[in-house]
Amino acid sequence: MSNNNKNMGVISTNNSEITLYIHTDNRLAKQSIAVAEASKAITKVVNLNEVQLTETQWADLADLLNVKVHELVNFNHDIITSKLGKNIDVEPNQLLKLLSQNQAVLKHGIAVRGEHALFITQINDLMQLQESDSGDVKIP
Repeated sequence: MSNNNKNMGVISTNNSEITLYIHTDNRLAKQSIAVAEASKAITKVVNLNEVQLTETQWADLADLLNVKVHELVNFNHDIITSKLGKNIDVEPNQLLKLLSQNQAVLKHGIAVRGEHALFITQINDLMQLQESDSGDVKIP
């Protein structure tokens, strides 16, 4: 069985774990992994080149990010333009199906820690998820 057909279970959230939903073959992804591993949190990497998320999981991630489904999608990606042309007026369910079948169209990697999620657009974005580490520091 090919790794590309692996389905992942339910999106789990944990305050002591940073989960990265990324394509691991780019520089920002590799830097993101290093930053997450440097935190006190457990780091879990979901390599979207190998693990296929379901439509429900993508919807859950959009909810965690507090964005609409269309904000997950890179409408300039070749896959999108070949299937939709310039028509970005697409139902969310259609976009979820397209995203689950073509994860390369994800606009940005996603990081989740507990109930907090963010797009990874630059390496400093992950610093927002490390703030909860300061809870371990006793303030006199």
